[in-house]
Amino acid sequence: MEQNWILKEAMKSRKSSDVVILEKPDVKRYLNGLLKKRFWPVIHSSLEASDYVYAPESKPETEWEESQYLTRSLTFMLFDGRCAFFKGRLSCSASGWMLSREFYLSLSEENDPRVIIEILGNSRFAGCPPTLSIDMAVEKKGTDFYQITLHAGSGAGWGYGEEYVDETIRKVIDVNVRMYDFTMDSIIIPQDLGEFLTIAYEAYEAY
Repeated sequence: MEQNWILKEAMKSRKSSDVVILEKPDVKRYLNGLLKKRFWPVIHSSLEASDYVYAPESKPETEWEESQYLTRSLTFMLFDGRCAFFKGRLSCSASGWMLSREFYLSLSEENDPRVIIEILGNSRFAGCPPTLSIDMAVEKKGTDFYQITLHAGSGAGWGYGEEYVDETIRKVIDVNVRMYDFTMDSIIIPQDLGEFLTIAYEAYEAY
């Protein structure tokens, strides 16, 4: 009996495909229900409260994620009207969950290089250090020149309860909005760097 679902799912695959991914239907339905019906309303309300453009606007889609266990994930983003400044991904398996996030910090060429160096080399980000890219094609002063990407992820087993996931989602989205609000003029002066880092540590600190 256990093999029946494998054969049925394999029969659904495209014959032209070189790879077939098999997901146990009842587990897939359960995980999709968690993401779309249980956690998406929490994500959606937090995105909407940010007053920024967000995606998806409705009817979120889940996707298979490579893992030791069957895992489905849901991705969501915040935009400033020009480009994304935050991306989150909530992943769920039968054994637990993970909330990954990225913050895209765009800074102008006028920033003090010491600010850039301090963010990149900060010891409290050492477990998952930020990455830097530089747009050498920028022609106008004040436009994006540096982009620092901060990465982090946290998760747990379901023993903590679904309310703990709700709390984490709300906190992470709120922190990323505050980080963007703090840097929306694309400049961090050295005197304000400590305040920015204090906000960032709430969601991105990784020893």
